[in-house]
Formats: sequence, structure tokens, C-alpha cells
Amino acid sequence: MDNRQLSRKKLQQQRAKITLSDQKKASSMMTEQLNQHPVFLQSQTIAGYYAMQREIDPSALIHKAWQLKKNCYLPVLQGQQLLFCAYQADTSLRKNRFNIPEPLLSREACIAPQAIDLVLVPVVGFTEKGQRLGMGAGFYDRSFSFLLHSPRSLRPFLLGLAYEWQKLTSFTEKSWDVPLNAVITEKQIYLCPT
Repeated sequence: MDNRQLSRKKLQQQRAKITLSDQKKASSMMTEQLNQHPVFLQSQTIAGYYAMQREIDPSALIHKAWQLKKNCYLPVLQGQQLLFCAYQADTSLRKNRFNIPEPLLSREACIAPQAIDLVLVPVVGFTEKGQRLGMGAGFYDRSFSFLLHSPRSLRPFLLGLAYEWQKLTSFTEKSWDVPLNAVITEKQIYLCPT
């Protein structure tokens, strides 16, 4: 196992011990920070995710976005990529092969990743440089690989949602890793050099 796999396993085990109460508290603190932040307020198209395994839950922020008449999307697995389909309060969800609820795939309800203003990204681990350790399948990296081109496109803004204890000093980078623009924890917002 390389240091990425070891870190991922250790952090996932630690996250599994989080109580529902602690998850809700941390998620609520981040929602309060973010719903006043310009990156959220200025975004009209926002992609969230369905929180699993005690990940930070962005659902309150999505509800706030709906109140502000913003367009929201959830990822849908399609082969090795993520498609982003419209998500509203009455959207029907079904479980994908990883047991994660997602909207029914409808091409006309999808948005191109380049057209999303803000993407809320689940995190297993992160560094202050914007490196993200995910679940290991590479879906987010493949879906946003166009951001690796230089100069980096301004959209979308990739914002990792994490617990403060998920911060790592470093881990082995891979050429396909797409860095985050920022990471928010219950303690602070880390703006990352991209």
C-alpha cells in the first residue's frame, strides 16, 4: 500500500467513528460560513453531492441555494465519468452501484461540468495546497480533468468540504489529480494556490 491508500484507509476509519450529532454540527457550521461567502452568493449553478459514510453533508446549503433560486445539480455515475443532473426538492432519486442516491439520468437535465459555477466536493483527506484524497475511484478527477490545462479555467470553482482533522501535510501526487480551489472545514476556509 502506498501512502495515499494508507491515509485513505486511516481517515475513512476515523470518519466512520463520527457521531451523527458531530456530523450535523460540523455541516451546520460550514453552511453558516458558506451561505454568506461570495463564492456561494455569486454562483448561479451549484453541484452538490449526497453525503454518505458521515461525509460533511451539503444538503442545508443546497436548500439555501433553492431558496435563492439557484440551479442545483447532483452527480450521476455514467461509466467512468460523472454527469451532473438537475436536482430539485421533488427530484426522484435512485441508488447507483455504490448505493449512493442520484437523479434519474436525463441528458436534457444535465449540465456540462464547464458550465457549473461551484462544485461542492466530498473529501477523505486534503492538503492546504488543494490536493484532494477521495474514495479512490477517480470520478471527480476524470470529470474535471479539463481543469489541468494551463491556464486553468475559472469555472467551475472546486470547493472541498472536510473536517479539520482530515487535513494532511502531504501525500503522493498523481499526474491526474485535479486540485481544489479551496477547502472549507468547521474551523476555516483554506484558499489553495491553483
